[in-house]
Amino acid sequence: MKRIGILGGSFDPIHFGHLLMAQSASEALKLDAVFFVPAFCSPFKVEEKGTVPLRTRGQSPSTASKRLVMVKEAIKGNKVFKLYDGELRRGQVSYTIDTLKELKIQYPKSKFYLLMGADNLRTFHRWKDPQGILKLAALVILNRPGFDKDYPKRWPYVKINMPAVDISSSDIRQRLKTKKSIWYLTPKAVIRYIKRYRLYVKQGGAVK
Repeated sequence: MKRIGILGGSFDPIHFGHLLMAQSASEALKLDAVFFVPAFCSPFKVEEKGTVPLRTRGQSPSTASKRLVMVKEAIKGNKVFKLYDGELRRGQVSYTIDTLKELKIQYPKSKFYLLMGADNLRTFHRWKDPQGILKLAALVILNRPGFDKDYPKRWPYVKINMPAVDISSSDIRQRLKTKKSIWYLTPKAVIRYIKRYRLYVKQGGAVK
């Protein structure tokens, strides 16, 4: 694989917005693969005292193993989409720079493209070693509803337009908590899995 896209996130749960981002980037950049990288724990969700994480804000309602399965189910049938579980195997706070270094060792001749929604560009300066990330991967920004303007060129990036789909994992979880349907927001296989394990719903609730 010569050209690899990297799409990280909690994927809690994965939804059509994630899949459209990956597909749009794959077509625009002619990628050989897009790696979906579920995070073990986002550094932005960790509350620290010194260097010792005490707890997570907005901790993932589903376990890492269940998020992993949902990603597997969602990307089935697309030969370009691949699952990379390196961050889950490390079992620590997830940093993109560490993942890229790991992938560079495994695929030394590949060129990497870090895919992210336009909203994430605003906080990229807070990521661990952003300059190091840019040395290992090209930054690719995909437009999201409400973030479709040009951005300051503080960081070099490639901008790609994608279908305007305003879906978020937090909205899906909220809909389930309030007993609303999540049809047409995430693949059927993911809905079946959520229903089977009664994810994101209160005791006695049901998935529609």
